[in-house]
Amino acid sequence: MEWKITTLIENHEDREGCLCAEHGLSLLIEGRDFRMLLDTGQSGAFYKNAKQMGVSFEHLDCVLISHGHYDHAGGLLTFLKEEKKPVKLYVGEGFFSQKYHEKKEKGIRYIGIPFSKEDLAPYGVELCEITEDRKEIHPGVTLFRNFTHTEPFEAWNPGFLIKNEEGKYKEDHFTDEIAVGLDTDDGLVVLAGCSHPGIINMLHTIEKRSGKKIYGVIGGTHLVEADEHRLFKTMEEMKKMGIQLIGVSHCTGEENIRKISDYFGTDFVMNCTGNVIEI
Repeated sequence: MEWKITTLIENHEDREGCLCAEHGLSLLIEGRDFRMLLDTGQSGAFYKNAKQMGVSFEHLDCVLISHGHYDHAGGLLTFLKEEKKPVKLYVGEGFFSQKYHEKKEKGIRYIGIPFSKEDLAPYGVELCEITEDRKEIHPGVTLFRNFTHTEPFEAWNPGFLIKNEEGKYKEDHFTDEIAVGLDTDDGLVVLAGCSHPGIINMLHTIEKRSGKKIYGVIGGTHLVEADEHRLFKTMEEMKKMGIQLIGVSHCTGEENIRKISDYFGTDFVMNCTGNVIEI
């Protein structure tokens, strides 16, 4: 085993029905003398799950929040209050911008993070805002952001907005969103929070910048709103890339999860709450 990835919370219940599930994501990454918490769900329930699973955050090297949405960052203050010790926090440049979502039937609602930069100060957080397109933070662990948008079938969703300093809304292109690349003997394993820039855009960008084959993809794909064409093109492209581990779930959509599972067969892993993947 090179890496162990434990899903502390996710949209789907654990197989025994003993843990909390919610619309959100939190993963613990362990391996190669390195431990990182990736995302904290929306409520802090991930922390309760961790304790119930016997997972300790002792000797944690850092926390990474993949992007500035409530369902990935909402549990951070719970974690800081409970752990009562300083932590190194990685976020992408633009993480603290005000993020919104617009739907015709619901109007515009705030979906950003439930805290400010100032709220982190009392906890002694060492804040690291990533401005680089690629940054290795530990041997075999690389962060990627600011993804190149090249796939026409992965158009931006105009419903995701940022409010600028003048109070005006503009389309959010998620330059803050970070994906993690883990080196393995078989290639890179990519961990994604929500993949708002498009999962194939992200994978192609990572493959190009790293010069490495991608072996696996774990996390959210934001295919929940994808039509049949986009879903098929996504699966087809992953197959062309030779990806052999597909552990996607959060924000993928129930019907799409079923179709991806059928398409990839034994290469697919239903990465629900409580699941552990060893690579």
